[in-house]
Amino acid sequence: MRKILEPKLEYSLLNRFMSMEEIEDIIRRYDTPVYVIDEQMIHKKINELLNAYESFKGRVEVAYSLKANFNPSLIKLFIKDNTMFDITALEEIYFYKKCKGDLSRVIYTSVTEGYDEYLQVLNEGIDRIAVSSYNGLLNLIKASKDTNTNPHTIIRINPEIGVKASIKASYRDGKFGVPLYTNTNDNASNLLRCIINSNLNFDGFHFHLGSQITDHACFANALAKLDQFIIKMKSMYDIKINTLDIGGGTPIFYGNKVPTPEVIASSIIDKLNHMFDKHGHFDLIIESGRYLTAEAMILLSKVLNVKEYNNDRFAILDSGYHLLLDAALLKQPYPQEVIKAKEQKDGKRVHLAGRLCDTYDIFPKSNISRLDNIDNDAYIIFYNVGAYSIVFNMPFHCQTKPAIVMKGADGNFRLVRKKQTIEELFEEEGGYL
Repeated sequence: MRKILEPKLEYSLLNRFMSMEEIEDIIRRYDTPVYVIDEQMIHKKINELLNAYESFKGRVEVAYSLKANFNPSLIKLFIKDNTMFDITALEEIYFYKKCKGDLSRVIYTSVTEGYDEYLQVLNEGIDRIAVSSYNGLLNLIKASKDTNTNPHTIIRINPEIGVKASIKASYRDGKFGVPLYTNTNDNASNLLRCIINSNLNFDGFHFHLGSQITDHACFANALAKLDQFIIKMKSMYDIKINTLDIGGGTPIFYGNKVPTPEVIASSIIDKLNHMFDKHGHFDLIIESGRYLTAEAMILLSKVLNVKEYNNDRFAILDSGYHLLLDAALLKQPYPQEVIKAKEQKDGKRVHLAGRLCDTYDIFPKSNISRLDNIDNDAYIIFYNVGAYSIVFNMPFHCQTKPAIVMKGADGNFRLVRKKQTIEELFEEEGGYL
């Protein structure tokens, strides 16, 4: 039986948590495409974030952004590890409750911030809410009065700083959060004043700068602006900071070198401790979705057809961007590896194409992808697909959702999502209405 080649140094950074024998067994039992989750990596990533900030003087919490991957098996793992949860929708609350999550461990961060939404959130018993608009705050105040609750309220700010990242969330006139000052009602100063004069409990501040941040200087810049803002607000109001949530953005390795949690933390820990001493003993929250889940899942896919033009070889797979949408949206270069390849190298350029009838269904390659000698009936491993993959699964060409399998901490494999049948999809789409 052919073994996977020994990795180069940079390739060894990938989570190669399955042996060739295990891969073949999973393919035999569940067919392809199929996702496989590594439980051990989830626990490892939580500890990496906690350890990176261990020199912070106060309490450090990791909050999992449930939007990155809502498979119940993963939710239960994060609950087991006592992480907090960043939840953004009522439907996510449903999933969290069904997994027996503790609602006191939730930060609710709505995008729409409607009255009816807040009414349901408060009736569920969620006590910590991040607001990011003036109208949203008014809706929360009304909902809190109507439910006779006094939720702890965090102001989500947009520090309006430059960020180098795959997805930027902090820039002038951005969608998320409010600027510190503006000439309208939508600014952090006005929101703070309204909270103080309401029945809400002011709890602290939150910002999120982006996803896959490559230059971590933005964290220090954001904290510097927030520090000055707090100094000014404390000269006007008697406030105490209980929570500082610095969001996510910790990057993962797709083939290019990125800063580690330790590097990012070391660049801001002195500033955080200075703010801790100056502004009161607050809890530090590190939010993450991608960093906690991406490296914990792979996708196995089969080569269905190969065609060649001159020095180029096109491999058509049984998966497509309906299973890894960021390959099309963000040109995400997931590291790939071919197994069961031909032994002889021929030097042809390899292109991976999905099974969809769409020009954009071409998978970008990482600079560490290993695709030499790909041929019919070979299999491809896509690494680091645990974030924002299953949440975008869609039935392009009536394609059904693939199975998800988990490798437990005990080394055993179990099915955590059944492969959807075409009959189930037909019924789901209203075929019998």
